[in-house]
Amino acid sequence: MGAESKWVDRNAGPVVRPYALTGGRTEPADGEVLDLITIVVDAGRGSGTGDPIDLSPESRRIVGLCRRPATVADVASDVALPLGVVRVLLADLIQSGRIKVLPQRPAGQQPSTDLLREVLHGLRAL
Repeated sequence: MGAESKWVDRNAGPVVRPYALTGGRTEPADGEVLDLITIVVDAGRGSGTGDPIDLSPESRRIVGLCRRPATVADVASDVALPLGVVRVLLADLIQSGRIKVLPQRPAGQQPSTDLLREVLHGLRAL
């Protein structure tokens, strides 16, 4: 076994460092970091610019996962990439108009205390 073959695992497939996927960036270009619970969704057909073929395989997969609303944490888990990489890729997709962020409910529209109490009682009953 040579020194070079010691570091090669042919069954592992292509290995790309996470920072290579983001062009070395560790933060979104616009500087706004997405929270783990931020909900993202595909902006719809015809939104954004360019052809889907212009996207990296990782970005295409993220767009595919966002056909249904998903949290940033769920997307990162499903694509099996580090959270920081997914945040940068999502921010790029948001800037290009391919993905949009769903607005969160204002604090005044949170569930009532009574509803939360009922849910808690229901969970305890299980």
